[in-house]
Order: sequence, then C-alpha cells, then structure tokens
Amino acid sequence: MAGPGRRSMLPTPDGLYVVIADGPRERRFLVLASDLPAPGVPLLATVAFDAPLAPQVAGIERLGRALSGPEPPADLTAYQAAMLRRVLQGLDATLAGASLRDTATALYGERRMSEDWFRASPLRDRVRYLIRRGRQLMTGGYRDLLVGRIGRLPGVPPPGEGPGE
Repeated sequence: MAGPGRRSMLPTPDGLYVVIADGPRERRFLVLASDLPAPGVPLLATVAFDAPLAPQVAGIERLGRALSGPEPPADLTAYQAAMLRRVLQGLDATLAGASLRDTATALYGERRMSEDWFRASPLRDRVRYLIRRGRQLMTGGYRDLLVGRIGRLPGVPPPGEGPGE
C-alpha cells in the first residue's frame, strides 16, 4: 500500500476481509482468496451485472488507488461530512419516533431551540430538509455517495423550497 496508514486483514469463510485506513478514511474490501497477492501480481475484480455498475466500478477504482497510487484527496469536505452526520442523526431520530422538535433539540441544542424555533423559522426548515435528505439516502440515494456525487440530491429541494414550506 502506498503512503502511511494501516492495513488489517481478517480471514473469513468467504475470503479475506481487508480494511485499508489512512487517517479518517477507511476502505473495506472482500478478497476471494486466502491472502493478498504479492505486489505486481494482478488482482482480479468481479462485477455483478444484476446490480448497479457505477458503485462497483468506483469501489474497484478506490481499491486500485489505495493499493498502488498516491493518496487521493478526502472524499468529503469537513462541511459535507458534518452535514451527512446531521442528516443521518436526523433520520435516526425520526425513525425512532422523535418529534421534529425533539430531533432539532438533539441536533442543535436546547439554547438554539429556545432562540430560533417558531413556525416559519429557518431552523425548522433546516431540520425538515435534513430528514427529507436522510429518507432519500435511505431509499437509494446513498449510491450517489459511493460514486462521488455528493451534491444536492435529486428530488430533495433545499430548505424553504419544499411543498408546503
């Protein structure tokens, strides 16, 4: 593997489970062999044609870069990672039965809630947006993350532009 980092391998009945990590980034792969090939020995990748191809090809490209090339830039900026974390936290809270207000309190804190929570507040719009985006990720939008498309998700309008808002 090029560059600093760590590599862990766990033999399983299906093959060798490999984790390649460099700082906060981590790549996970299943190698259908008992060991990784020596450097310079070709590694064969399998693609399932009954599944979406783009995420599989992107994963193969990431594996190639992780094993042989210079370290790529971070997949997500700090802002994008923080936004994705809030999206997933908002979705988890909603799926667990939390109200919109409880979800907002968990995400932004009691102080911000007391200052900014009212019927037409931007904070309320933001929480609704985070939940919509989370639901879109849950129903297949996560595939866009796998292939590097992390912009605004199709079908999910930004805060204040959704129906009834």
